[in-house]
Amino acid sequence: MAKRKSNQLKVKIAKNNVLYYYLKGKRIKSAEGQKIQAEQFEKRSKAAKKAAANTYKYEGRPIPRIYAVLLQKLFPKGDFLKTMDLSKWNKPDGTPLFKRYSDIQKTIDNASKKDSDIFKLLTEMGYFKDKEGRTALIDICEIIQQKEYDKFKFILIDADGDEVRGRVSVCTAIRDFEVDVTTDIKDALGMNVVKTYFDYSPNYDFTKKIFRLDLQDQDPDISVSEIVQARKGELLLPNGKNKYKNVYITYSVS
Repeated sequence: MAKRKSNQLKVKIAKNNVLYYYLKGKRIKSAEGQKIQAEQFEKRSKAAKKAAANTYKYEGRPIPRIYAVLLQKLFPKGDFLKTMDLSKWNKPDGTPLFKRYSDIQKTIDNASKKDSDIFKLLTEMGYFKDKEGRTALIDICEIIQQKEYDKFKFILIDADGDEVRGRVSVCTAIRDFEVDVTTDIKDALGMNVVKTYFDYSPNYDFTKKIFRLDLQDQDPDISVSEIVQARKGELLLPNGKNKYKNVYITYSVS
């Protein structure tokens, strides 16, 4: 995926330690550059606070969004997702649903062992057994490397609409996609430390044994940089759709 130009201010240090400021590829006056730099720092600070506030947590510890989504499926009668801190999710009698962080993982683990439908749901949502045979939340490439998928056909549509086939090639394309998106977000924020979360929604055809994931850019005219400036924490288009078709991307600043 080709890099897009950023509207962020760029600062370069000359050999004589003088700072030069550039905006959209053009050098600007130092006073103007310093003013823009201060304004952008303020925006980043607000973005970081907002992103942190919109992250699911357990007693302040950020957790993958998929945990909350999975647990909502397991507890459909409770409107839990409105409460961002899972330590505050309570049973009908008022006692905590999860007394400790590990209870979240145990709950998902036990559900996958007892109900085949839940196991399939967890598989589709990115939850599977790791290499040691334990049930754990792992990334999508580790999921499709499992022996259960040895007979599957793997198809991926990349951001540019090109088709990629084969398990190894698809995983490589997913890795490259994640690196490219994260780099674009980092460039847009002007920060080196950014956490990105990729919540994929691939199509698993268990009858025909086909794995298909469409990551096509749904609006190439709107850059990642523009989205980051307008909507903090989520990589969504102005109409609310995912920037890239079958993946919901969130990000936060460490």
